[in-house]
Amino acid sequence: MREYLNKIHDTVDGERAYSEVLEVTNYHRIQASTGFRAAAEHVAGKLKADGIDCEVLSYPATDKTWYWASKAFKEWDCKDAWCDLVVPHRENLANFKANNISVVQKSFPCDYSDKPLDVVMLDKGPDEANYEGLDLRGKIVFIRDGFNPYMSWAFDKRGAVGFITDFMRVVPGVRARSDLYDIRNYTSFWWKDTEVEPNIFGFVLTPRQGDKLAELCRAMAAEHAADPTKPACPQVICKVESSLYDGAMEVVEARLPGETDEEVLIVAHLCHPRASANDNASGVSCAMEVMRVLKHLVDTHQIPALKRGVRMILVPEFSGTYAWLAGHEDLLPKVVAGFNLDMVGGRQVKGYGPLTISGQPHACPAIVTDVAALCMDVAKENAPGHTAGTFVPMFNGIVCGFSGGSDHYLLDDPTVNIPTPMLGQWPDVAYHTAADTAECVDPAMLKNSATIGACYAFLMSNLESADVPKVFTKMMERCANELGQIMNKATEGKSTLDATFEWLEDTEKFYLNTCADMKRYFDEGEYEAHVKGFVEQYQAMVAGMFEQTRKNILTVLGKGDYVYAPDETCPPEYAYVPLRKYRAPLVHVDDFIQGDPELEAAYKAYMALAAEKKIGSTYMMEAFTEYYMNGKRSLYEVARLALMENGFGTIELVHAFVQLLIKYGLVEVVG
Repeated sequence: MREYLNKIHDTVDGERAYSEVLEVTNYHRIQASTGFRAAAEHVAGKLKADGIDCEVLSYPATDKTWYWASKAFKEWDCKDAWCDLVVPHRENLANFKANNISVVQKSFPCDYSDKPLDVVMLDKGPDEANYEGLDLRGKIVFIRDGFNPYMSWAFDKRGAVGFITDFMRVVPGVRARSDLYDIRNYTSFWWKDTEVEPNIFGFVLTPRQGDKLAELCRAMAAEHAADPTKPACPQVICKVESSLYDGAMEVVEARLPGETDEEVLIVAHLCHPRASANDNASGVSCAMEVMRVLKHLVDTHQIPALKRGVRMILVPEFSGTYAWLAGHEDLLPKVVAGFNLDMVGGRQVKGYGPLTISGQPHACPAIVTDVAALCMDVAKENAPGHTAGTFVPMFNGIVCGFSGGSDHYLLDDPTVNIPTPMLGQWPDVAYHTAADTAECVDPAMLKNSATIGACYAFLMSNLESADVPKVFTKMMERCANELGQIMNKATEGKSTLDATFEWLEDTEKFYLNTCADMKRYFDEGEYEAHVKGFVEQYQAMVAGMFEQTRKNILTVLGKGDYVYAPDETCPPEYAYVPLRKYRAPLVHVDDFIQGDPELEAAYKAYMALAAEKKIGSTYMMEAFTEYYMNGKRSLYEVARLALMENGFGTIELVHAFVQLLIKYGLVEVVG
């Protein structure tokens, strides 16, 4: 097998992938838009020209359409948008044609080109109580932090018609506001019910422009206080030529046939505003390179024919994957593995993290992470080492545990059951800003990423019994690394013994089940004759490593008399058994409010509890909770597993989340 992986490595062309990045970044690829459609048709045409079976699938994009438990949204088109300061002087602040990110995406149309709007700065935080008596009707507000907390009161309630923002997301240790002082932050509305949501618009400034406008707002307010004949605030004129309407959302699908009806899925998201190069024109270009390289090498008989087919989908992130899954329910049981390419070409300089393989959640144990790690080893053979036969990697790459944030976390859900590692880069200094241009992308990194993707697709397609010990060896490396981390945390007093031993118990089950997953890839005869022995051997090795780690921890801590006794006591209020009635995690929990005041109040109460518990982001706690709600575990068991894997949260909050889903009709109590 290694000779074929080397052949793939030598054939992948980073320059060719980079040329695709350059072409894709020419399109403004907002989800469900004319720009996304044009980009989809473009990449499909390129693949067809290379002889790859490819089509553009179309799904309805309306705010009445659902794909499983995901609510769709209307198509958006923007022809032009601009905003000019006119008082106290004339200055262009934002121009869509010059920089697509200068308008808040999915803005409603407006025309104030001959009717100046007062600019009212809201610089006291998002709490409405801080602005008692402030008149916003018919005005445009200047918001300096995230705009969502202002939506509930500044527009429908107070009558503001739109907003200007200079908010720049700060990433500690990676980027400060000053690092991107002349860059605009990607900002978007996510309308779900346009009949009741405020029909507003927004413009995005750079931090430099924002600081200048804020200084102007303060100076004019002070001058007005001293002399009421002077204007109290700046004024702007603006126009947005846009439309939201029932339209369509596209998914590009390509396929390389296999000898069986099983398949391997390659996924990348094609969306985001122009240019969005590393995120995620890089993933799209590498996915295309995977398909090209495998087809060429199979057609020229340089590698064996694919036993399992390879299918690629280029999607609008999350929403397109939901639509594709809902439209391919009969196919899903045949997809044995996936691979998600998301932000994989960033030039590894200041502010760009390692190329990272994100592994499996414990609810979906599979060998796929270790296959991907084996393929990363191939990509890392970049330069000869000092010792004969060794190589030195010329890029930073790691394998880590599960993380969400992209389409793999839908596929990894046990109700979908397509085990899917993600290959990505984090942090990314230009993430979701206008700075994410083609200059941020490195052809050499594209070659590395496409090599890993193509080797993974081929290995998962043509896995042989001779490959099993190699895959398991990578698993043991990963397991040993994780055990070292657990031991260090315990012996440094960062985890109690009970918590440590509970996590060891769960993690041991995960690795034992990862070994057992190998059975899925072989027919019964080959498994019994050539694979089963390896599975049992490595399961015994895993059990031995965990037992030795337990002993080592107790020895270091001098706690030889400690006996782990899991607390089986279940508080009565958490003894019920919840069962999900939907597939894939809920990307937007609030989709189900649907204008119902009671459901809206329940959602607000849940979010208020999260704020009280100081949980800034709940979505991964929610995802882990969803993964474990199979109708066989009590809420107490679900919460224990979810909170261990998430690393933070409370059982009270998990209970509140599940109770919210019961109110939505998405979960039923079966015991």
